[in-house]
Amino acid sequence: MRVSALLIAGIALPALSGCLATRQEIEDLRADIIRLNTTLQSQQKKEAEFQSALQENQEGLQGNQADLMNKMGELTHSLEALSSQLVESDDRMTTLSTRLDDLDKNVSNRLDAVVKTVQGVKSIPAPSPSRFYQAGYAEFTKRRYAQALQVFQNYLDQYPDTEQAPQAQYYMGEAHLAEKNTEEALDAFDAVIKNYPKSGSVPAAYLQKGKILEGEGKISEAIAIYDALARKYPHRKEAQTAAQRLRALRGDKDPAPKPAAKPAPKPAPKPSDSGAGR
Repeated sequence: MRVSALLIAGIALPALSGCLATRQEIEDLRADIIRLNTTLQSQQKKEAEFQSALQENQEGLQGNQADLMNKMGELTHSLEALSSQLVESDDRMTTLSTRLDDLDKNVSNRLDAVVKTVQGVKSIPAPSPSRFYQAGYAEFTKRRYAQALQVFQNYLDQYPDTEQAPQAQYYMGEAHLAEKNTEEALDAFDAVIKNYPKSGSVPAAYLQKGKILEGEGKISEAIAIYDALARKYPHRKEAQTAAQRLRALRGDKDPAPKPAAKPAPKPAPKPSDSGAGR
């Protein structure tokens, strides 16, 4: 019994130390994201104030208009830079969280394997979450949508609270959409929005939901979805597409051409081959 305890300790301690280090990295990065969001909101407020000043005093600002426009340009540049930093920070957060998921699950799987070995029971360790997810993603990219749906559903059944769970749910929607199962696709995209409201996959899910509703002729519902996307995620590229669709559906000038309901840009980068992160 003492030998089994030493075996368990020998496996758990190094992995747990890795977990602690990764958790600290995530906390530090989360603080950076909060700071960037605060700065971004401040810059957006300043930009709105400048726009308001230009509109209210357009006739009397001929002498200072050039200076104000320069400042507006600087603010716009700052907003773009901050948005880029937020995207990079989100990507780093996803990578670190995926590593933490793998570490947590690997520790649990290894401890189970050790206990079963001590008890004389043979076992096959379960795959890490990232490798499991990667298997489903590989099926999706090969257009084997039925297989992808099965793998992703199994992933969600086993790892419903991991970092890549919302992405798995999102790609289930894309797979259903590729097979023209629009109702199932809507359900999958709704699940992303409802079950993972803080995920980076949510804007893409909103956009795809809006496109499906628009394609089905449910214009008022599509407008509501596009409007929610544009308001909640103004710095995301999906919001720009939503704004174009809103102009088109509301009859504004120079509307963008109506797109077909097809897969949107990927909500997250393709996973790496490593089982301990991406």
